[in-house]
Amino acid sequence: MISTPKSVPELLRETHSQESPRKPIRLLLCGVPQGVERIVHLLHVLGFAEVGEWSPVLPSPVSGEVIRILTRYCTTE
Repeated sequence: MISTPKSVPELLRETHSQESPRKPIRLLLCGVPQGVERIVHLLHVLGFAEVGEWSPVLPSPVSGEVIRILTRYCTTE
């Protein structure tokens, strides 16, 4: 069965255990599809993030634009 990609609000609401010292930090890329993809690939070339670490392309509330989200984790302790 093919899973449906999560929406932007679902991705932003995802949390991890309150017990965990790791907290999510999300980076959002928003803009025209070609520009967003260009930045994702540039960040990959620069060693910042693998292309597959970003969310699938998500619809934006702005006509003609898309959103991709990268979640990283930091410790709060």
